[in-house]
Amino acid sequence: MKTKFFFILLLNSFFLPAAWGLEPTPAIPQRVISMAPNLTEMIYDIGASDQLVGVTDYCKFPPVARLKPKVGGWINPNYEKIVSLKPDLVLALQFHGPTVDHLKELKLPYLVIDCQTVEDILKAYDTLGKALGHESDAQRGRSSLERRLTKARSKASQHKPVSVLFVISHSPGALDQLYGVGPGNFVDELLSLSGGANILSDAKEPYPLISKEQLIKRDPDVIIDSLPSSENSLSQVKATKESWKKFKELRAIRDNHLFILTRDDYLIPGPTMAGLAEYLSGVFAKVKNN
Repeated sequence: MKTKFFFILLLNSFFLPAAWGLEPTPAIPQRVISMAPNLTEMIYDIGASDQLVGVTDYCKFPPVARLKPKVGGWINPNYEKIVSLKPDLVLALQFHGPTVDHLKELKLPYLVIDCQTVEDILKAYDTLGKALGHESDAQRGRSSLERRLTKARSKASQHKPVSVLFVISHSPGALDQLYGVGPGNFVDELLSLSGGANILSDAKEPYPLISKEQLIKRDPDVIIDSLPSSENSLSQVKATKESWKKFKELRAIRDNHLFILTRDDYLIPGPTMAGLAEYLSGVFAKVKNN
């Protein structure tokens, strides 16, 4: 479930303004450490992987990133390892407040990047491209992502929005502690862009806990249940589907519009999020055409 917790932390933690560290950085850093999976993805996407000397334990995409030296998790970084890698730039996200404080104490150069919304993520390409000396490659990566999102939006414009519940987390094999996607995050934006109407768009939190009573009352056309790779074996997927069958009063269950998403990379706010937009637009088009 730790991949999911990354996004819950990303949206629910306090935020720091995007800022450079206090220590001077070289014109083009050559020893970069990424403290977040999405930043690692983007570094590879802009062709700057040769400058990447360290990543977190959860940086798994692209798969080759797993071969880079590990510096711990986003909650419990290994500062001894970070220092030993002699970075000339450490990349962090807003919720890395304590980590940034330690970087300051260690006099390590850092850059805090904003990746809450789709527009933030697109702008992050520009920021990384400029910081790492890959501006033209970053523009290519950003343009490719924009084209894929535009194509998904165009497909969605051909039908009316489909009401949807996107489940981000629940107890393995059961529907206890059901958390859905609410407003103010890139997944919610991709739901709308792809032709969905999020039934939790009026929630007060980005990832609210949803009661079974509330779910029945809102009665979505579609339910998308995202299972992390650690829980998406055939037996676990089957158990999850069986759990949902208990909600026969829901339109989505009666109409067989329950979809199980088993792609961790689709939920990373970086280049692979385009895959989520394409997946969603395909699901919603299929539902409308049934």
